[in-house]
Amino acid sequence: MKEPVFDKPLFDSRGSFLLLMLCYAAVVASMGGVGVFVSFLPQIAQDMGISKSEAGMALSLFSVPSALICLPIGRLIDRIGICLGMVLAGLLMAAGDAVLALSSMRAELYLGMLLAGSGFGCLVVACPSALVSWLNGDTRTRALSFWSTYGPVGYAFGLLLSVPFAEGLAWRHAFLTHGLVALCLTVLSFFLPRKDASVALRPDNVGFSLLFKDTRVIRLAAALALPNAVAYGVSVVMPSYINRVYGVGLGLSNSGIASAKIFAMILGGTLTGYVLTKKFHFRAMYRVLVCVGAVALLVLFFPKGTFGLALVGLIIWLLAFGGMAGAVTAQFPTYVNNKEDIGVVSGLIGQVTSIVCLATPPTYFALSGWTQYWGLSCIVLCLAALVVPSKR
Repeated sequence: MKEPVFDKPLFDSRGSFLLLMLCYAAVVASMGGVGVFVSFLPQIAQDMGISKSEAGMALSLFSVPSALICLPIGRLIDRIGICLGMVLAGLLMAAGDAVLALSSMRAELYLGMLLAGSGFGCLVVACPSALVSWLNGDTRTRALSFWSTYGPVGYAFGLLLSVPFAEGLAWRHAFLTHGLVALCLTVLSFFLPRKDASVALRPDNVGFSLLFKDTRVIRLAAALALPNAVAYGVSVVMPSYINRVYGVGLGLSNSGIASAKIFAMILGGTLTGYVLTKKFHFRAMYRVLVCVGAVALLVLFFPKGTFGLALVGLIIWLLAFGGMAGAVTAQFPTYVNNKEDIGVVSGLIGQVTSIVCLATPPTYFALSGWTQYWGLSCIVLCLAALVVPSKR
């Protein structure tokens, strides 16, 4: 099937780069809230007088909005425009941070994470919609591949943001700082192009009907969602696992893990975008990366190594994951037949990813031994390798 042809791209090379950086910074900042929360989870539980499992439930609530309403968000963004969608996301993020920073009870904690998750849900629809709508050709392929690395990089950003507040009960200041970042990005979103406020959506090719018209859509969504679930699970257990096995403190652990994540994910996404423009076989590359990722996770979780070796395993895993996520995300445009459906397709794939990731934190928190971490991760990655579709 021929790739759909959209309007002439709105940006030159410099404008394309700035658009990508804004989209990337926005979704990285949103995901950073999870990194901040995980860093301070024990302190939050102690300060509020609740159990760690009750505090950890907030992590699952972060994924609830995008799991339940990502598709309606896609429809909304198709109607109000990408610019207003990103502004809405920034305001929801900032509101969530404010509630978290001022919270004194469990209900307020949960509300704050729901608001932050709603902002994240808007961004995982608006950002790929912007890149698909306003970029073309190899530039779009590379941009989508690079943008797809936001998950671990955003989590790493949250870890780094937490380092200055690691002592005492200063976790509230970390959330306020994160909210300030969200407001700054909201202001920058006003410089995006405006789009007509109303778009007519055709009922024969939108929403969940896409799943029944072409099973490759759900297979593509699963090929993105399953590695994301593994990456999410590994991220939430890594700080405590590193501390337990190697005795590394929060500051050093966060700094080391965050540096490894940022380096590996950006490199992986960039290389994948370059390879895909050379017409490399998409499914074969994906399955090779699954095998590399499984071996890297074994190195990461094996308890008889060293902290340095664990970081090497983490870097290789993230390179592999960045390649998998980048390769799948770059296929988005081939599943969009008309520009009026861009938000819906992005929302559909984002919603499947969020549903899969919804159960990830409690599942990984329920595990303890390294064999359980590695075994579950390998099973999920093998399933992803089986369902990944060929290039459309």
